[in-house]
Amino acid sequence: MVSGKLKLGLIGYPLGHSWSPQIHKYLIGADYQLWPLQEEELDEFFAKKDFDGINVTIPYKQTVMAYLDEIDPAAKQIGAVNTIVNRDGKLYGYNTDYEGLIGMLKANDITIKNRHVAILGSGGASRACRAAVVKMGGTYEIVSRTKKEGCITYEEMYEKQSAYTVLINTTPVGMYPRNDEMPVDLNAFSNLESVVDIIANPLRTRLQFTAKMLGLKYCGGFEMLVRQAYAADYYFTGEWPDPSLIASCMNELYKQKRNIVLIGMPTSGKTTVSTLLGEKLEKEVIEMDDEASYLLGTSIRDCFEKKGEEYFRNLESRIAESLREGHACIISCGGGVIKREENMRYLSENGIIAWIQRDLHQLFPTDSRPLSKTKDSIKKMYDERIPLYAKYADICIDNTGDIRDTLCEIMEKTGEAI
Repeated sequence: MVSGKLKLGLIGYPLGHSWSPQIHKYLIGADYQLWPLQEEELDEFFAKKDFDGINVTIPYKQTVMAYLDEIDPAAKQIGAVNTIVNRDGKLYGYNTDYEGLIGMLKANDITIKNRHVAILGSGGASRACRAAVVKMGGTYEIVSRTKKEGCITYEEMYEKQSAYTVLINTTPVGMYPRNDEMPVDLNAFSNLESVVDIIANPLRTRLQFTAKMLGLKYCGGFEMLVRQAYAADYYFTGEWPDPSLIASCMNELYKQKRNIVLIGMPTSGKTTVSTLLGEKLEKEVIEMDDEASYLLGTSIRDCFEKKGEEYFRNLESRIAESLREGHACIISCGGGVIKREENMRYLSENGIIAWIQRDLHQLFPTDSRPLSKTKDSIKKMYDERIPLYAKYADICIDNTGDIRDTLCEIMEKTGEAI
């Protein structure tokens, strides 16, 4: 640990929100600053060398190479630098994006060896991904929106889609605030095994969500961000931080950012669980059905009777969309929220989806739920919805016994207990 003695930071433009200060503080106790620099400010910044180490982000990962005294062979081969260390006035450059990606792929059991990879984008991040693919024994093609040397177009990629088993997105398509966009149509690929998206915001992009829906392995840029910072801290301090800090750092940031979203059948106990969980974790609880009743100015039952289910489902989708950002809250969903995939995509962006499970014989009719007034209607609904709950859930929580056991299981599986 360096306890803030090193002068570290991040340069780029614009910077906006960055997790980097929190990550480096957690990993090595560093006092880490953000320096948003215009290109014309770079000369003066590097002439002063008033730092011990810096990370570099868009758009300067290639530009900064001209200011360095020595460049690590891997970074030189990649043609981009994202980590610079000042040693006695000499500047040394490294690329830890490459190391972070390799670490993430291994941790998520994504096989690259003997695989053909489509790498979307041709910028600095793409260069790091190419090096990682080669290092791990794979081959690749670079896919670009425009025809250029060394790249193929998206049209050419689709023409030979069956050749690719892994896809890596290094473009900003799908990044906040353009969350609804996707760089490719995953349904067009017949042999894909894994999808990697280096975007860190939202935590789960539409591309990743679609990969999950197709049953593919997937991982995202948030984990890569933490892993590349871990590697950068080695260069900053000369010592590797404790490797267990990688997972615990991610978990700590999830606690600050990610929502816990509860889905499940009516009367499965979501309201009780969310209330008690909110109290235990001291987090805001949002009941989607309560939000809907407030906006309707009446009960959901009355809405169904007077305006129909479709009207209610449209409102429910608007509420789900309004909850897509991460606020580290507990969201308790109505039982039918899973009837529209778009709802679950919104809630999954910055949320972990917890399916609150209860046996059919423990569910009971209620007048307040317009679609579950009888045991027969509950049985029919149960049969229809169980496959959907299973499809969207990230974790499954047994709520057939003591509520204390239910809460403990949620806290353990979401990392809140760690």
